[in-house]
Amino acid sequence: MINVTVAYTDNLGPEADMPALLRRMAARLEADFGHDSMVGVCIGALRLTDFIVGDGRPDWGSVTVTAKLPADRLDELRGRLLQDLTALVETHLADFYVRRSLTISIELVPSEDQNVVGRIHMGPAPGESF
Repeated sequence: MINVTVAYTDNLGPEADMPALLRRMAARLEADFGHDSMVGVCIGALRLTDFIVGDGRPDWGSVTVTAKLPADRLDELRGRLLQDLTALVETHLADFYVRRSLTISIELVPSEDQNVVGRIHMGPAPGESF
């Protein structure tokens, strides 16, 4: 099961538009893993309100992406996915580079089936009932 967490410092503010970044990440992952693999996937963001980044100056911002992905596909996709996710975040936050110091970190973590229990309950489609 695919799970992605984006932790970001709240000093980036609403103009960082994290929901749009999450949608872009979902589309990128769907390109490699397929539409059916996206069922039950969670791609979310955590806003950090208490943090120290870099040398502690308040203008430092940070975005850390941790993606837990199926181990059997990770070796095949690692290089391209690291490059693409990094470029996606850098492009999304390009306007911030001229205004502040910013750290970006992307980490891909293998997820082995034997280490995961996943439950997916598919409710009714919009407009349908059980």
